[in-house]
Amino acid sequence: MRKSITTTKVIAPPNMYENIYNLENLYRASHNALKNKKSKHSPAKFWLHEDKELLRMHEELKTNSYVWGGYSSFILNDQGVERRISVAPFRDRVLHHAIMQNIEPLFEKSFIYDSYANRKGKGTHNALKRAKYYANKYDYVLQLDIKKFFPSIDHEILLKLLRKKIECKDTIKLIAQLIENSNKQDDAFFYFKNDTLFSPYEQRKGIPLGNLTSQFFGNLYLNSFDHFVKEELKVKGYIRYVDDTLYFSNSYEELEKIVKEVESFLVDYRLKIHPLKIKLLKTQTGFVFLGHKVFKTHFRLTSKAIRRGRKKLKKVRYAYAYGKINIVEAKNKIFGTIGFFKMGSNSKIVDELLAQTTLRRCDHVTR
Repeated sequence: MRKSITTTKVIAPPNMYENIYNLENLYRASHNALKNKKSKHSPAKFWLHEDKELLRMHEELKTNSYVWGGYSSFILNDQGVERRISVAPFRDRVLHHAIMQNIEPLFEKSFIYDSYANRKGKGTHNALKRAKYYANKYDYVLQLDIKKFFPSIDHEILLKLLRKKIECKDTIKLIAQLIENSNKQDDAFFYFKNDTLFSPYEQRKGIPLGNLTSQFFGNLYLNSFDHFVKEELKVKGYIRYVDDTLYFSNSYEELEKIVKEVESFLVDYRLKIHPLKIKLLKTQTGFVFLGHKVFKTHFRLTSKAIRRGRKKLKKVRYAYAYGKINIVEAKNKIFGTIGFFKMGSNSKIVDELLAQTTLRRCDHVTR
């Protein structure tokens, strides 16, 4: 692997593991994990016995005897792409928060400004606004994304990146156990230079899409790549949201050359660009990013995203009508979908959908 470009030096305290299993840290983690989830079965059960559960976690972590649980999973159709979403036991999710509260601040300052996924003060809306800003500034945009990103993340490489700032052995051991406990992900058997016939099958790779920690690990895994694009390729107009990347320039030829440079760099991380999703477009005509069509002056939802939103709201109405969810859960789902619609120039669609989304119980459902 080529030398990391990131220069920020912030090293974790040697007693980081004690900070993780500190009861105050665990209670804060529990509070964050329970947000908007107390009406669901597993979180509600945990909350009912919160003191007992956190004391047990504290003792297990203190004695290095904590055992990660198994995952349940389901397939989510995201914009026509099927993704495996994995759900960890709730107590594990509390521990994810406890870990993140300690390790995320160490790496956050080394992340570039234009990395927008799963970071405080960033998010989809800000990524879209930034894309519009660059579209107004440059004539061309190159779009690339990584093929099977989360299933391809190499465990050994990820742990090397974590060890650069975390010297606490117990913390690394806990995180290594978390990573190794990942359930089986979709196949991502790609060959790279100097691989043997069995190399893709021997590599421990793939982390669960659904874990709080996985979102952070994804940002960390591509952090050196972000710096490579900004500092070596000197791309001033660059945006990354998870594995979706945008490169802006006034030179078509310059963007054509970037594709090869990116492919070459990603080999060190055993990642490949998705060959069917390489697009080099004029910003004047607009481009699709995060479910929106982005233009120089505005961005709006794609028709595909609108259809998907209608289906989501229809499912909410059905679930509420037949007593599968309560009023709080229904409202949260509706506001989540409508919030996504409100990000661009979509006011008419929002008004229409709100008018159609009336919650009523069926007569035979107990109120």
